Amino acid sequence: MPVADNKKQQLALVQGLSAFEQFLLQLISIIYEPVSVNFIQNCLGRVDLPLPGESRPSNSELQEMVSSLREQGLLDTLNQCPPGLAEELTRQAVAEKRFASFAALVEKEAPVSYLYGKWSTRCWRALRQFRIGIYSHIFDKIDEASQFIEGQCQEQLGQEPPAVRIVARNFSPGWFADLPGSLQFFLLDRIVRYSMEHAQLFPEVLAYLEDEVGMSLSEDELIPFQRMLAGYYLLQGNCKKLEHLLEIHADSFQGSGYSGSVAFLHGRTDEALVLFEQDLVLLNQYSGPEGSFFFGITGLFCILALLVRNSEADRKLIRRSVLLVLARCKGCPEEIPFRFLDAYTRSVDGTMPDMLDLTEGFQAEDRSMTSLIAVLSLYWMGVEIPDDFQDALVLLFEQARDNDFSWLAMESAEMLATLDPERTEMVKAADDYRKQLNCRTIIHIVSPDDSWKRSLHELISVTSRSRTPERTVRLAWMVEYDGEALHLTPKEQKKTSTRQWSKGRTIAFNRLMAAGDFDYLTSQDKKICESLRQVGDSGSRNGGCAFEMDEALPALVGHPLVFLEKSGRVPVEIVSGEPELMVEEQEGSLFIHFAQDIGDGKVALWQETPTRFRVMEINDEHRRVAEITGREGLRVPMAASRQVLDAIGNIASFMTVHSSIDVGMADQDVVIVEADPTVHIHIIPYGSGFRLEMFVQPFSRRGPYLKPGAGVANLMAEVDGRRLQTRRNLLLEEEKAREIEESCPILDLAIDMEQENEREWHLLDPEECLQALLELEEIRERVVLEWPEGEKLAVRRQVGVNQLNLNIRTSQQDWFALSGRLQIDQDDVIDLKTLLEKVRESHSRFIPLGDGQFLALTQEFRNRIEELIQFGDPVDDEIHVHPLAALALDDLTRQANTTTDEGWNRQLKNIELAQDLVPVVPSTLQAELRDYQTEGFVWMARLAHIGVGGCLADDMGLGKTLQALAVILNRAEDGPTLVIAPTSVCMNWEAEAA
Repeated sequence: MPVADNKKQQLALVQGLSAFEQFLLQLISIIYEPVSVNFIQNCLGRVDLPLPGESRPSNSELQEMVSSLREQGLLDTLNQCPPGLAEELTRQAVAEKRFASFAALVEKEAPVSYLYGKWSTRCWRALRQFRIGIYSHIFDKIDEASQFIEGQCQEQLGQEPPAVRIVARNFSPGWFADLPGSLQFFLLDRIVRYSMEHAQLFPEVLAYLEDEVGMSLSEDELIPFQRMLAGYYLLQGNCKKLEHLLEIHADSFQGSGYSGSVAFLHGRTDEALVLFEQDLVLLNQYSGPEGSFFFGITGLFCILALLVRNSEADRKLIRRSVLLVLARCKGCPEEIPFRFLDAYTRSVDGTMPDMLDLTEGFQAEDRSMTSLIAVLSLYWMGVEIPDDFQDALVLLFEQARDNDFSWLAMESAEMLATLDPERTEMVKAADDYRKQLNCRTIIHIVSPDDSWKRSLHELISVTSRSRTPERTVRLAWMVEYDGEALHLTPKEQKKTSTRQWSKGRTIAFNRLMAAGDFDYLTSQDKKICESLRQVGDSGSRNGGCAFEMDEALPALVGHPLVFLEKSGRVPVEIVSGEPELMVEEQEGSLFIHFAQDIGDGKVALWQETPTRFRVMEINDEHRRVAEITGREGLRVPMAASRQVLDAIGNIASFMTVHSSIDVGMADQDVVIVEADPTVHIHIIPYGSGFRLEMFVQPFSRRGPYLKPGAGVANLMAEVDGRRLQTRRNLLLEEEKAREIEESCPILDLAIDMEQENEREWHLLDPEECLQALLELEEIRERVVLEWPEGEKLAVRRQVGVNQLNLNIRTSQQDWFALSGRLQIDQDDVIDLKTLLEKVRESHSRFIPLGDGQFLALTQEFRNRIEELIQFGDPVDDEIHVHPLAALALDDLTRQANTTTDEGWNRQLKNIELAQDLVPVVPSTLQAELRDYQTEGFVWMARLAHIGVGGCLADDMGLGKTLQALAVILNRAEDGPTLVIAPTSVCMNWEAEAA
């Protein structure tokens, strides 16, 4: 079977596929995120388009089809199309009128949430929404998704903006030209900005900007695109093309600073300053009293021109302009270069800049002009340029050289050659570029100040401030890990007037040794305090006391109030564990080593994530194994596998062993068992909510917990006194874990913690946890739920309106009295009045039954009960409702198991008759009603027919009086109508009725 490794080959293969396979790939290209075959099957079952072929494929047939598409390179292992192919397929779906249906289906089946959910899922769906916004021309989707991606997803999706990923790398001029002009500008602005920031050229985009005819835009609409093109030409040093562009579109570049920039590059500084001044005068005519300045690259060139002249007035103008620009475009690409040039200007006047702030800003950036201007400014100030700064400049030179940004390449080479004249290749490159471009270099427009030297190696890190964490008094334990030891700081926290916990007051260790002085300490707190020892003079810090960590750490396991010292709101989990031995195949040998460093003490600490630590008690047997393997591990020839297995069999009696060696050669003393791939969900209190974490337990309900699909296949451990060995099916574990995730939509809305540990979620409050339990209950045969001792919630069952037994009787003055009961199970019943009280108190669809038990109402049932609460009044054991409320409660009574009397039935019959009534506008009405007025007339006439009042509300002048007159005429045969109105509108009534 041929395999495609580039877009051209992929498209050729797609053309040879069946019509259904092409249909399927288009759908997958719009889904965009990693999904299972089951999800794709669900989408195919709900799509409102005719499927090519005779019928929808079965699960097994679809699985075979997807496997075939993977083998051809048209899908990856996560069932995603290659990026370039995905865009081509989606554009085909647009052309074939399938896109809108596909997009609506995908948004319904996999809804996006930017606040909750698994982090990777949120990011993939945001990127999907960005694409849907582009292909459907919906700006709100694009803008919302773009903000989330840029702010939250760079670690997941990379630094490249979505516009570059989706449009620039798959650019099609014909398709792009059909987009609205404003959308073209939005996308090109981000593409060109990224291109210039990272010196990465997209030739098709540049060609599109140069082809004004193909853009099919008006002259005014072309202005921002022409300025983008000018920015490209500046960084390329293509002054000839730039001058031609400025000549034929002179009006488009008024106030832009581009004319001054060209003159400056040609070395005509005086002319450049005059042109810059003319453009600034024009800009200031449209700005406030604070004035204006050039944003972007022309602003940098203007400052450079002012530095050549370098008068005191020029330096003041630079400082004022920099402040103005930074106030208006914080975070823009030129922010850090502006700051460096401002720093140099201040240094000339004897003011030392904040070097820490400057260099941290540079190190956080990855932009072309930042690297160049930062090094240049430091050079002018006489600062020694660190090697890593010069390395960044070398990378910039190479990137600019390879992408035709010749001016950037020239300046980078010139700077590097100036810093080190022995870089002969840079000396030659700079000379070649100067001759080619015929323009000045900015490196030597200012002479460096050798007297102003600062060592960047003296910079220090600034630690972040501790934040206030979220009982009346409690003891919280703040922890800080320095890579070797965990440091404890006990803090007394009090509940504030806003019901929040105070930051806390540190308690000296010597005071805690007398734990009886603190009546709010828990038994676990006291056990931790018992590990304090007097190790120094009482006059020293903490009264000379310190924790014996071999005792303190085991006592800290499971404590609910452990937080990070540097971020006091972030909970820390301390868990117990045991050392684990790894046996891995590496470079033709077996590598035996501990999975964690067990140190030299009786207790070892392992940081699993930034907020999770494992405490391991180390015994003599562990220590003997460590002595044999050594700190660097032990390498054994593959030929010694049998002896290694013998050793593993013995070691597994006191610690867990993960092995890549096939278990088939295991010692007969070791019992081989089948691995259990069942997913376990641990539910643990976490802050104000709960944390859910997914594991497997290969030795069934005993033995170690592992992450599904992760680690090595072979596992040996002692379980219940027996040495057991098993071989995990990692692919099956992964498949089951993904099935659980897809069966629980609430996990997509939970706060994902996977960046710390895979398959771990934070549910913000108990209600979300109850929703998760309800969803997990539906698949309980496939999952095991585990709670910490003493902590458990349970959802008894979910009930709907049809399980409510309701009785309605006519009470005094034609009111109706409702009573009833809800059967939970064979033994438990809730009466209607109690149910209403619990719904009123719960504010959710989960009704507390006591002892951690909850009843889940369907959302529809909850809505119907809320309607009854709104319209009913509790009287004794019944709920009384006015006869006019019968219409509002019709849905409830129809869906419940309802027993009624004649009065209720009569009222419902009147309502039904009114709904069927189609009143005709009286012919005696000497006016013609508009459609919305006719609708208002019909509505009021029906209400009048059953004796129900109504309120017709609308803006002034839209004919409310006329509609009321139509109803009066319609009811004229029943007698006169009394009109009660303010005297101020009586004349209006008379005029309308005349």
